[in-house]
Amino acid sequence: MLTDFVIQFFSEQPRRERAVFGLLTGKQTISIFYAALIHQQLQWLHLYPSLSKEAFSAAITTLKVQRVLRETETGLILTEKGQHLKQAAVTQLPLPTHYQPWMNLPVFAPRFFLGVQVLSEASYANRAYQPISVNWATQQVVKQWYQQVDHRAAVTTLSSLFQGLPTELADTLAANMIGHDYAGQLMPATLQAHFERLDALAALVQQLANTRSMWTALWGGPRDFVSRPAQQTLAQARAGMALPTIANRSHRKQSTINEHLLLAAIMGETLPIEHLVPLKIHRALDRVTQIYDHQALLAAIPGSTFFQIRLFQILSFQGRWPRVTT
Repeated sequence: MLTDFVIQFFSEQPRRERAVFGLLTGKQTISIFYAALIHQQLQWLHLYPSLSKEAFSAAITTLKVQRVLRETETGLILTEKGQHLKQAAVTQLPLPTHYQPWMNLPVFAPRFFLGVQVLSEASYANRAYQPISVNWATQQVVKQWYQQVDHRAAVTTLSSLFQGLPTELADTLAANMIGHDYAGQLMPATLQAHFERLDALAALVQQLANTRSMWTALWGGPRDFVSRPAQQTLAQARAGMALPTIANRSHRKQSTINEHLLLAAIMGETLPIEHLVPLKIHRALDRVTQIYDHQALLAAIPGSTFFQIRLFQILSFQGRWPRVTT
């Protein structure tokens, strides 16, 4: 079953094994984000944080032995056999259709199910039960939330939220709940069940993001992958501050400042390109037709830096590179 999952992240375009694993488990590096962007897989960031390196590597090995994946100098590609098997895998183990990385489901899921359990037991005045989550931080968030909400209103609101879900997703969530004299499944028994639950939670979070109900407070809001230091760097760059000055004032390396801005670009933020890319280099980049090979671009545009080239690649791939108008 895991091979049916892993195969879906490869294609005829070379893909690094470690980049796929880092994407799925939520490792946040510019190289992983960039690779995911150009392979149009950024939406799967942090999809499977509990995936072990051993299990992932074993699945990759199996796919190689079966001649589904083939190694090249620049990464793994699907063979012709692999392309057919990938089509079958998409049907056998569909990926969640509602999932987005900003939903922060690994944090929300234990809070949600514990919140449901607490409300259920409280409705029967039962204080002697085993919480389904023993994580202290999760328990504290749920405890504070429980003390601040109207319990009857919370139940009524949750019922309304369930009515807004497709029936199969609402049934999946209900089957995973633990409550007074009701024992759903604590953990999904199969990988397919895991992603069905994830899809149901994602659909619920979509509603929470739009309705701003009391359950939205338990969720905690969307996750911002642009860190606070990166946001500060972006604000300083937008204000016209030179990058070396930003590095000196923040006591960070120039490379770290560059990564802050590249991360912001990948995540869709607007950057002051006229301040970051000299006009001569900007004009040269405007004439580029092949955007993928950064080494070739560095060689073709004298005086350019890796940061400028990578920024150009990111924005070009997104369709956001601002061409010089005069």
